[in-house]
Amino acid sequence: MKNKVVITGVEAGGGHVAIMDSLFKTLSGHEDKHFQVEKYYSKQSTYDNLYRIIARSPLLLEFLHYSSIKLVHWFKPLVMLPEMKGSKKLLKEDKPQVLLCTHPFQSLVFKTLKDKMGLPVEIVTVICDYGDPKEYIKYAPIVDYYIVRDEDTRQKALKYLPPEKTDSVLIFGTAVNEVFEKYHHASHERVEDEFKELLTQANCDKADQFDEAKPTLLFIGGSGWVRKSNRLIQKLSQTGKYNLLVVCGKDEALKKEICAKPGVFCFGFLEQQKLAVLEARADAAILSTIAPATMYELLTINKYPLFVHRYHARQEQPHIKLLSDWEIGFYEPDDAAMMERVDDYLANPANYQKNIENGAKRCAEEKQKAADNYQFIQYVLNNRDVIDLEEARAAHQWANNRGGGGWMRHLG
Repeated sequence: MKNKVVITGVEAGGGHVAIMDSLFKTLSGHEDKHFQVEKYYSKQSTYDNLYRIIARSPLLLEFLHYSSIKLVHWFKPLVMLPEMKGSKKLLKEDKPQVLLCTHPFQSLVFKTLKDKMGLPVEIVTVICDYGDPKEYIKYAPIVDYYIVRDEDTRQKALKYLPPEKTDSVLIFGTAVNEVFEKYHHASHERVEDEFKELLTQANCDKADQFDEAKPTLLFIGGSGWVRKSNRLIQKLSQTGKYNLLVVCGKDEALKKEICAKPGVFCFGFLEQQKLAVLEARADAAILSTIAPATMYELLTINKYPLFVHRYHARQEQPHIKLLSDWEIGFYEPDDAAMMERVDDYLANPANYQKNIENGAKRCAEEKQKAADNYQFIQYVLNNRDVIDLEEARAAHQWANNRGGGGWMRHLG
């Protein structure tokens, strides 16, 4: 019988979903038939609805982003309850051998259920960012394995784990959605036709104001974060020199605030195919965050350097360092300096060709890492303890009946 590997995702940020899709693509496409791969995407909307409200307040969003793991630790029952029913059903009905959790909320839920139900499932937390993963590990439950993006992150992770967990931190790679490859190679005519259709769908009559003679700048960064570049967007609008495509995501308040500005064309939350169209059509993209998923998507489109205007302090600091170390783009928080940098690129694109070439090189390296993802799954499966499932459940049920369970009893 084949081992079952389930990759989980939750509606709490596009980056986590992109990682879920990437892992599914690389693992399910491998020739090794000793395991089967499935996706479990939790469609419950509690987290997403809260996020839509929080996205209206950048300061609150920043605070919760900094403190999320601590808050989860303090309010564990409240955080877990929305996910509990679907997660328990998955464990009971699908009986996976390995769970790859692309969001720490799900690591917390599945680890709690594993202990409660006495299941021999291996839980793997996917650490999506580069740099120090303290928040993923120190304030979250210790799981069986972690997968990280590079050796530097792996070494940092080991600082927060006991010595016996030295071999539990493994490395993975990202394979971006194939639509980004497709639009990297797409003809100008195809991109133009699909862009005009998308522009009209999102902006209705205002689409007629799009000026083909002006350079087109794209602002992206996820719901709630593009707002941090609002002042720069308004300054660029005032010059009258550009078409400005702004992906507002779920931040409806920002959309209402800036959509009437001259030369500004707003878009809501976009599926990846539509986002790829905008990235391929733009003459340059300005990022209000630099999450790895977005970074590799833009490097795959590979039309321009990355221009980063804002980032999540602390969490994304390592990504800013990579931007410089890899020479794939520029971080510029000053509005005037960013405007000068973008204008220089638009006037002298040949001077930035090295950045584009470096981006292609890093993309190829990441693609090779992703092709090797099956190795960490083989390692996890080969090191599993063989446990009698029914015996383990019976023993755990006996322990619960003797008085354990606490607030979890009603889930039994």
